[in-house]
Amino acid sequence: MLITNYDIRLFYKCPMLLYLSYHGPENEMSVHPILKTRRRDSQNKELTFKQLVSRIKGTSLAIDNEKHIINQSWIGNKSYASKVDKLEKIEATSTSNASIYVPTFFRSNPRARKPLMIEGTFVTYILSEFYDNPVDYFVIRSKTGDTECNVENYLSELISDLPLIYKLKSGEQSISPNYTRGCRVCEWRYYCRNLAADTLDLTLVSGIGKRVKKVLFAHDITDIPSLATADPSILKDEDLLTKDLEYFQLQAKSLMEKKAIIRKKMSFPTSKIELFVDVEGSSHHDFVWIIGCVIRKNGDTEYKSFLANSPKGEKVMIVAFLDFITSLEEEYVLYHWSAAEPQYFTNLVDKYNLPRSKVHKIKNHSIDLFDIFKENIILPIFTYTLKDVANWLGFQWREPLIDGATSIILFDNWYLRNDGKSLEKAISYNSDDCKALMVAKDYVLKSLS
Repeated sequence: MLITNYDIRLFYKCPMLLYLSYHGPENEMSVHPILKTRRRDSQNKELTFKQLVSRIKGTSLAIDNEKHIINQSWIGNKSYASKVDKLEKIEATSTSNASIYVPTFFRSNPRARKPLMIEGTFVTYILSEFYDNPVDYFVIRSKTGDTECNVENYLSELISDLPLIYKLKSGEQSISPNYTRGCRVCEWRYYCRNLAADTLDLTLVSGIGKRVKKVLFAHDITDIPSLATADPSILKDEDLLTKDLEYFQLQAKSLMEKKAIIRKKMSFPTSKIELFVDVEGSSHHDFVWIIGCVIRKNGDTEYKSFLANSPKGEKVMIVAFLDFITSLEEEYVLYHWSAAEPQYFTNLVDKYNLPRSKVHKIKNHSIDLFDIFKENIILPIFTYTLKDVANWLGFQWREPLIDGATSIILFDNWYLRNDGKSLEKAISYNSDDCKALMVAKDYVLKSLS
C-alpha cells in the first residue's frame, strides 16, 4: 500500500479525515456545496496504480538523464509516492553531489501552512532517501514570487507519524474525531459531530483543540463531564490552560446543563440609530461585493445594501457606504460580528486612498458582538459563529441550508454566469445575517445590562 502526498495532506489537516476518506460509511457523507463545486472544477484525476508506477519511472529516467526541468512529475518507490508541480536541477552546495533537484509547488498564496510544509517535507524525504538527492527545502511559487521553505524542523515529526498514517489508511487503527470550527465545510462534519456528541468529546468545548485535549487527557480529564467537575488546582502548572481554564470549565457546565451562563454585566452606549452591518468579499476574485446594513431607528428597521458588480465597482460601493454613514444626522452605534468588518473598511479606504478619518469614526462607534459573547456570555453551543449563536437564540435564516461558504457559490453564479436568482438569494442571506446581529445584540442588552 502506497502513502501519497494526498494522504499526508489529509492527515495533517485532520487525521480523522484521512481515516474516513478510506473507511468512513459513505451514507454518512454530506458533501458541502462548495466542495462539490471545487471537485467539479478540479482537473485532477485519480491515477491507477499502473499509471502511477509509469509516471514514477518516467521521472526517474528524466533525473538519470539530468533533465533540467521536470514538470508535473511523480516521485516515489513501493512505499511512498508524491506528485510535484516542478523539479528543477540546480548546482549543489555539497561536495558529494554536483547538482540536486529542488521541488516547487505552484500556489496562489505564498504562505506555507503546516499541511503544505509537511507535504513539502515528504517530497524532500523521498528525494533524499530514494533518489540520492539531499535537498532540505522546497519552493512555493506564487504571483508574488518564490518562497523557500526549509523542512528541517518538520522531518522528525513526519518520520514519526508515517507508521500511524499507514495504519489509518490501511484501517488497522481507527481514531476519534476532534470537532473544531474547521469542520464546518467537511463532508464528514455531521458524522464527526455526532460521534463527538455521543462520547461528550472535549473538543465540543469552544476553544479546545487537539493540543489542549492532549494536556487534559494527561490529567484524566477525558470528556465534558469530567472537565466541568475537575479541580482547577490540578492544572495550575499547565501554561497552555492558565488563561482559558475558567472559560473551558464554564463552557463544559453550560453544555451539560443546556443553559446560558452570564460571566459579568456590562453597560451599553445609547443611541437613536443602530446599524447592524455584514460585509461579504470574494477572496478568489479579490474584491468586496456587498456591504449590508440593517438600520434601526425608533423601533423601525430597514435593510440597505451596497453592491459592487465587479472589481471596478468596489470603489463606488465603499464611497456610497461612507457617504451614507456621514449623512446620518444623529450619533449611531455600528454592530458587527468579529474583526472582519472593520478590517474590510480599513483595507478599502487604503486601497482607494480615501480619507482615513471616516474609518476612524466608524471604528469609534463600533461594537464587536462576537467579543462580547466570548467574554461575557457562555452558551451551550459548540462554536460561536453568528449562525450558531443566532440559531440558539431562536433566529432562523430564510434559506436554512445556506451558510457563508454557500453564499460564495451564489456570488459566483451571479458574477460568472449572470444568474439573477443567485444574487437575490445571496442578498437575502446577507440581510438575514444583519437581522441575526440585531437579535444577538438585543439578547446581550437584556442579559448583561
